[in-house]
Amino acid sequence: MIKAIIFDMDGLMLDTENIALDSWNKAGKDFGYDISRELMIQAIGTTVKDTKKLLIKNMGKEFPFEKVREITMKHTKEYIEVNGVPVKKGLVEFLKYCRTENIPMAVATSTSRIYATELLEKASIIEYFNTIVCGDEVEKGKPEPDIFILASKFLDVEPEECIILEDSEKGILAAARANMIPIWIPDIITDSTIANNNAKYICKSLIEAKDLLKKLNDVI
Repeated sequence: MIKAIIFDMDGLMLDTENIALDSWNKAGKDFGYDISRELMIQAIGTTVKDTKKLLIKNMGKEFPFEKVREITMKHTKEYIEVNGVPVKKGLVEFLKYCRTENIPMAVATSTSRIYATELLEKASIIEYFNTIVCGDEVEKGKPEPDIFILASKFLDVEPEECIILEDSEKGILAAARANMIPIWIPDIITDSTIANNNAKYICKSLIEAKDLLKKLNDVI
């Protein structure tokens, strides 16, 4: 029985992954580093701590992660100030449907609390969620299940009663490890053996995911 839905944020609700990839590349060039798109795709769905490990491993011990990340966020914020926060098609309709059906909702994002809250507020969707859990609030990030398990505790529902909506491989794997119901909605990564093998359902968009949820509710 489905009693709650837990949403990832970047790449799932907010169309921000490409912005982030471009911002990392620009910030890297500011410091003389080539931070490729291919490298940063490996960081999708990971916490700041794990992103730091990835970059230092590939860029070297002298890589000034904190400074580069600060400039990365500056580039991203500048883009958003001009263009706003891009939301995925069908998101608001999905959230309104869940509210109408009295389905509790949570956000479980690898992004830090301060930045995640800012994005959700600017996107005008923060009020839909009963709780928000962020990457800097768990010891182990995705693909470990900690963040989803914590979100389900805050929602006061059992893990197996939660649908997880994710765009990343690490998120889908974390949801499966949490004994939840993973729904994969591909974004940057569109071909994934990990996601295919661990997702309970695969949808092309949030519009399709909402239609699936309606069908599942009808079965219940």
